[in-house]
Amino acid sequence: MKKRTERIPGSITMLEKDLAVLFRKEELSSADLTQDEPRPVLTLEQAGKLFDELIAVRKKPSRETLWTNKSVLTLGDRDPIAEVVSMARAAVLKALEEGWSGPPYNPFSLAEMRGIKLLPTEEVLEARTRSDPQGKFTIDFNPQRPAARMRYSIAHEIGHTLFSDCAAAIRNRATHEQMKQDEWQLELLCNVAAAEFLMPFGTFQEDLSVRPSTNWVLDLRRKYLVSCEAVVNRLIRLSTYPCIAFLARGDEKAKRYFVEYCIPSPTLSEDSGIYRGYELPLSSKVSACTAIGSKEREDAKWISARRPWFVEYLGISSNPGEAFPRVLALAFPPLPNDFAASEPIKITVGDASEPFGAQSKVLLQVVNDQATLWGGGFAKHCGKKWPRAQSSFREWAMGRGNLKLGNIHSFEVREDLFLISLVAQRGFRGPSSGPRLRYGALFSALEKVGDLAKASRSTVHMPRIGTGEAGGSWNIIEGIIRETLTSRGINVTIYDLRRRSDDIPIQPSFEFPQEIADEVI
Repeated sequence: MKKRTERIPGSITMLEKDLAVLFRKEELSSADLTQDEPRPVLTLEQAGKLFDELIAVRKKPSRETLWTNKSVLTLGDRDPIAEVVSMARAAVLKALEEGWSGPPYNPFSLAEMRGIKLLPTEEVLEARTRSDPQGKFTIDFNPQRPAARMRYSIAHEIGHTLFSDCAAAIRNRATHEQMKQDEWQLELLCNVAAAEFLMPFGTFQEDLSVRPSTNWVLDLRRKYLVSCEAVVNRLIRLSTYPCIAFLARGDEKAKRYFVEYCIPSPTLSEDSGIYRGYELPLSSKVSACTAIGSKEREDAKWISARRPWFVEYLGISSNPGEAFPRVLALAFPPLPNDFAASEPIKITVGDASEPFGAQSKVLLQVVNDQATLWGGGFAKHCGKKWPRAQSSFREWAMGRGNLKLGNIHSFEVREDLFLISLVAQRGFRGPSSGPRLRYGALFSALEKVGDLAKASRSTVHMPRIGTGEAGGSWNIIEGIIRETLTSRGINVTIYDLRRRSDDIPIQPSFEFPQEIADEVI
């Protein structure tokens, strides 16, 4: 039987143009590919081979994306965006432990908690950060600006204080027209920090399994009073829908767009081939977003020659001195018609000490940093059920420096199950002005759990940790779980002993009857 050859009419135009740019470093003129001239036709196999070569060449690093700003370089060798996110989250966790609450989360209160003075003045257009000889920061802000803009300006200026050289010069929240040279890099990172401040842990919980869209990004921007870029930075890192977001900037001389950075969702299993420094092909519709707020969409064959991806584009503010606006893009791989995004956090009724599933599992509990014995709540139940685990923990806790916030203790209670104790509660005796749960310690401990779960390919199980005597907020705790576990593709199951209804508060201890829950952990 003769093998059928499938043709791709029209595809040769796009491929030849891109290959011409990449291999000959010049564009084909319109005369090179006219409708009147004979045009070669590619088979699927040939197109796939050419596309693979195209991607391989494009994966050469671009000098356009090197970080050069001197303040950014103080962050060291780590990826600047990841480092700023980490620092901003540390500031948020500390503030939450001290009683900062929301939504909406007030950046004025955050500034005061961080020892930053706030001074209203009409001498500044937006806001600026300056320091005194002792290194204390003051943020001057214009009280005549709209409330939403003031909030974002204050959060942005707090972002400046994360950099070790912030006191070396007055930092202004500059407009794109005012910025010089590579100042946009620092401004971009301060915008990322502002997103973490204004949309901290616990936001977007109800929206994470819905397919993102540019319209939705605009809606969330208005809801949280932040930039589209800030929304995407926060949302896509947690979304359970397979996609990749990227920010592209135009090069006026080359007449091409390059990717500044990209953010894949945790559930994206297919390699898009898009990366920092990626040169977008002329065939893409990115260049059609010629104004802020303009939108385009396409079935992008330039991502995959075999199966086009759906891409939405949104024009946003340009970098200083550049003619092209930057473009925010959301790209989605082809999915079955009946596809539904799975929720990586499953909440079920049952006993957490009998977790479901035949695969390798880890079971989590929160303990305090003072007691070597599990004296109450879920921990007491685990101690009775697995006395060897309690003995192992006690021996470990007696070791110097082991029983400190952020550490974890792991014990194999059976062949398919490890019990992990998270040291995330400060003490258990006497009055407490606020929750005993330490969100920063919980974050650190869950990061360690994530490493273990990924290495062992385990699922994670727990009651609603930290919400009993530890007094933590479940919304914040769930946000931390999403950041540290589900964002890395780890499935999590939460167990309630009884079914919850809308009129049952989410904070109180739930694991056992009240007379048991009142005992210390």
